Parts: sequence; structure tokens; C-alpha cells
Amino acid sequence: MNRKHLHVINELPHIYELEDMMEFCGKYQKLYIYGYAFQQEMLLKYFDMCGIRIDGYVATWAPKEIPCFCYREMPIKLMEDVIQEEGAGIIVALSDRYFNGIIPKFREKGFQDYFIMSEFNKRAIANQVRPREREEMAFEVSLADHCNMSCQMCDHYSQLSEPHFLDFEQFEKDIQRLGELYDHDLGYIALLGGEPLLNHDIIRIIKAVRREFPDCELIILTNGTLLLKWEDMPEGNLWQVCREYNVHITVTIYPIHLDYEALERKAAEYGVSLKMSSDIHAADPTKIVKISDKHTLDLGKGVDKFYCVNCLYYNKFNVLKDGRIYMCPIAAHSDIFNQSFHQSLELLEEDSIDIYKIDSWEDIAAFSSNYVPFCSYCDLKHWGHASQWKPSTKQINEYV
Repeated sequence: MNRKHLHVINELPHIYELEDMMEFCGKYQKLYIYGYAFQQEMLLKYFDMCGIRIDGYVATWAPKEIPCFCYREMPIKLMEDVIQEEGAGIIVALSDRYFNGIIPKFREKGFQDYFIMSEFNKRAIANQVRPREREEMAFEVSLADHCNMSCQMCDHYSQLSEPHFLDFEQFEKDIQRLGELYDHDLGYIALLGGEPLLNHDIIRIIKAVRREFPDCELIILTNGTLLLKWEDMPEGNLWQVCREYNVHITVTIYPIHLDYEALERKAAEYGVSLKMSSDIHAADPTKIVKISDKHTLDLGKGVDKFYCVNCLYYNKFNVLKDGRIYMCPIAAHSDIFNQSFHQSLELLEEDSIDIYKIDSWEDIAAFSSNYVPFCSYCDLKHWGHASQWKPSTKQINEYV
């Protein structure tokens, strides 16, 4: 069986260009997108999500036939006509190679009301908001909300969680339903936490996933501290199961006293695919440098919609939890945050999708590629590398 390796982190749009583009849009009574191919229709979808009205597409010449769009149709107008309209602005979203036929004509007419998108953002926005194909889709499943480590700024809030394990009976129903929706074929499922190896049902969970998705890329994301113990557990030998069921293991390296080379030797012994999430190896584990990211929250829910495409989770890491699909782990585990800090991050019905009330995987693809209200909590402009890894203080300032 060939591993698909379809799960990649896409490049995110330039956030400052998004801000400049939205400022441009606010100046005009009418807005047009120059071009009417796939990237431009995905840009139209993005503006629809942001509540920005687009009045049509602009073309240098009139097409013989109006293309059939997979998102929604819009009128196509000639550039010469649009630049005569009062209060009209044009977002130039064609590839740079067409600029020699566009910009000189703007200048000849004295037209200055246009915004030139970077080549990068044209591609990045389109890729962020396009619905994923079935074989591209990826899901996280939290086997344990809690963890045997306490990392600052954990975006699953595992250092704040009381001991809580996945309900196996509920999961078995859910993964069977997901198998029905996807005709037993999707790209990637990650078993994680918290720390997934705390859950003694992990072997049963692996087998349940493989019954429904025999060919998907199946990964355990772990801190590795319990891996060697799982060679001889009452529930079975996890290493042997990973080899038999084609499960890849990814270990996150931390500056702790753990023999990472021993894990690599054990994986080689069993013929199990194992990857360290960092290629940092040091003779003295206390000198390993790991940087923690801060995923800053706006508790006032005041983040503008247009920032959503700049999220590393958006349309990539859906979470399967108790019969529902969530956009990201921050939303799925927001109850832990609320309980720990006496907050009230609000989860609305439209922030997740009930897998028992939909007809096909396309409904999940559409949900994942659209804005959800919970996104307004995530202050994406201030996300990023914050400090070297250290144990959590369990204080709210790690998140705000």
C-alpha cells in the first residue's frame, strides 16, 4: 500500500496586503475583480465571506460565452465601460504576465482606482477558500484531552484539562458514519491529544479507523514519553500494531530527558515509520531549543472576517468530536478554556457540523472552506513565535 502524503500546510496570504485590500474596498461604491477564471471566482467567494459586495468581473475583451462557474455567476464587463463608472474600483487579480496589457490602458485613461494583488496572494487566497477534494481532507481526533506534560500556550488546552478520554463507543459510531460519507476514502487522520498514548483504547481506535479507511494516511502525534512502554502493555504491543496497520508515528521533540535515539532504534526494529517533528538532536537534551507559538485570542470577539484565511488551521485541520466536525481544535476544545478561566467563548450551531445531519462529504468540504463565527475570537495578526518552550503557568495571559 502506498502512503499518500497528501497532508501539507499551505502557505498563508500576506496579512498586511489583506488589510490594504480591505481599506481599498471601503473607498468605493462599486467594486470589480479583473479576471474571471478560477482564482478570481475564489476571490469572489472570499469577498462574499467578508461581507464585501462585488459588482462584477472586468475583462479586456468580451468573452464569446459566459463561463459556467462552480461558485456563482457574475456579470462580466469591459474595462473601458467600468472605468467610466462613477465610484468604481478595480481589484487586479489577473496574473502578473497580463499587466502589460492592463496597466498602460489604465494610465492612458487617467484611471487610478485600482488595487494590484501580489501573485502570491492571488494563489494563496484561492487555495485557502477552495473546497478540498475528498483525498485531500484531514481530520484530528483527540484521544485524551489531558497530557502528561504541561506546555505553555498549548492550543488544545491540554495542560488545563481535567483527565478526559475519548468515548470509544461514540467514536466507533462516528468513524463508521465518516466512512459512509467518504465512501471509505480520504487523505489523513491524526490521533493526538493531549497525549494520545494515555488512552489505553488506542489500539482499538486504530483498528476502528482502519476498518473504515484502509488506505488513508494514519498518524499518531505524540510527545513520545510513553512509546517504549507500549511495547509491552496489557492491551497489546502498539509498535506491532502500527506496523501491521500501517500507522506512522510523529514525535514532537521537547527539551526533556528522553532518549529520542532509542525511539528511532525501536521504530527501525519494528519497521515502523517514525518522524521527529524537529530534526534537532543534542547530546545534552536540556540544550534543545524549542519555540512555542502563541495563538492570541480576542475575548471580545472583535476580529474582522477577512483575517480568517491567514489561519494555519483554516480549511486544513478539521476536528472530529462527539458526532460533529469543528473547524479547528481551538473551537473544539474551547470548553476547557472557558472552565479554566471562567470565560464564555461562544460556540454557535454554525461553528460545527453534525455528521448525522448531512448527506455527503461535500457538505464537510463546503463547511471547512467557509468562515465560521468562532473565527472572530482569533487575533491572527498577533499569532506567532512567542518564546522558548517552558512549562505552562496556567494563566490566561498565555492566550490573550
